[in-house]
Amino acid sequence: MPRLSRALWLAGLCVLTARADNVVVFTAEGLPPLSGLERADQVFVLDDLQRHLDALRFDYPGDDAAALEQARARLNAPPGQLQLQSIRTAANAAAMAWLMGVEQLPAVWMPPGLVVYGVFDVAEAIHRIEVYQNAQAR
Repeated sequence: MPRLSRALWLAGLCVLTARADNVVVFTAEGLPPLSGLERADQVFVLDDLQRHLDALRFDYPGDDAAALEQARARLNAPPGQLQLQSIRTAANAAAMAWLMGVEQLPAVWMPPGLVVYGVFDVAEAIHRIEVYQNAQAR
């Protein structure tokens, strides 16, 4: 099977196996906690990337070789690895929010792109989406 057609087949398989009630929650550091998160299939927490980047900063030691060595040491140390993971997680959350069209937080998203904003109870947000879907089905 050619690579492109195999990739399209796999993408179609992923779409077909996705649950119709897939619940995705978006929130952010600093917002009040959400209740009912156990009802969510995925939770993305948007975070301040700059805070994590600032934790990796250091003063320039005077030459490029020393700066490179210090940067490598900082990034490879356990605290640096934790910061890099936090950066990846925060960037992934921001990318997913953008891709799914999330405009404000908190947000509860369900296929086919229905979103409830500003509700801190996931069960309540799901209920609102289900009521809307039932009204549209009539």
